[in-house]
Amino acid sequence: MHLEPVPRLEWSLATEIHPLADEPARPAALRNSWVHTAPEEQVLELFRRLQGAQRRLPAPWWLRALDRGELPSRAKAFEFEDEVHTLLTGRPGWVFVPWRALGEIGYWEYGPSDRGPMKAPTTVLFTDQHPGWVHVFAAHRDTSPLPVPVDRAPGLLSALPQIESW
Repeated sequence: MHLEPVPRLEWSLATEIHPLADEPARPAALRNSWVHTAPEEQVLELFRRLQGAQRRLPAPWWLRALDRGELPSRAKAFEFEDEVHTLLTGRPGWVFVPWRALGEIGYWEYGPSDRGPMKAPTTVLFTDQHPGWVHVFAAHRDTSPLPVPVDRAPGLLSALPQIESW
């Protein structure tokens, strides 16, 4: 028998969030996969080895930013996720949705924007596409609007009155 490594399977197992009895109500409850708990250098080494030059592995926003040297640590990313969660869930109408994509922690929806004729509510999620780390998508009907980049929790806080009026 000849066994060959299957990099995508290895990565899938590394990012798999273990099932929980109750649906998690906060990002911290979803940080139980190998990428969240293993030593940070091991996580980065595996990510870099499997990612290669041609691939874009599904990975948490913070891991891609950490790999590029744009975040000081995984712990800082976790603090930021928790800060955004506290900010949004402390306001009426915001709900945490605990799943997005492999390795991601989830996103927040603004319930009052989920009304006809809209098909998707206003949504806040993390991104590695800019150093503010937050994208906001306005409630929309058919095609998704372009994301509105927001600068971390302070920028989100100052933008919330406008975001909540969409």
